[in-house]
Amino acid sequence: MEALGIISSLLVLISFLFNNMKMVRIVNIIACIVFIIYGISINSFSVIFLNGALIIVHIVKIIKEKGNKDGR
Repeated sequence: MEALGIISSLLVLISFLFNNMKMVRIVNIIACIVFIIYGISINSFSVIFLNGALIIVHIVKIIKEKGNKDGR
């Protein structure tokens, strides 16, 4: 199960290599999903909670950014 944590961490790192903020958020959402699976596997509420909250933040930010571009 440690491999899931490592994969998630690598995905977070990779997400910050993108210049496009939407791609940063999308890859980070994928990393958060893998982290949630990891958190479930190690029975860690804090990992599950944090990454679940981050998914919500990323989705809200993506929606707001899309709204700003449409409104221009």
